[in-house]
Amino acid sequence: MSVLEEARTAQDIPGTFGVRIFANAGEDGQGSVALAFTEEPIAGDQVTEQSGTEIYVAPDLAEPLASSVLDVEHHPTGPQLTIVPQSSETS
Repeated sequence: MSVLEEARTAQDIPGTFGVRIFANAGEDGQGSVALAFTEEPIAGDQVTEQSGTEIYVAPDLAEPLASSVLDVEHHPTGPQLTIVPQSSETS
């Protein structure tokens, strides 16, 4: 989760903020999963904790992501956050 902490520090976001995972419709109409720092969960969010960071999962993603965790994949362009099944957690 150091990638999140680096992003938090770079953006001067308080340590009390969590990370919200939610569905995001792009301009092309394609859906994606988005992450954003937020002070508190929105009503209906599922709240969990991973590596000391509160994670807020939007209700429409809670069931599909129930057995998943945030992970980091290292790419030539830099680290990227991914969502992986718990049994495949590598970081």
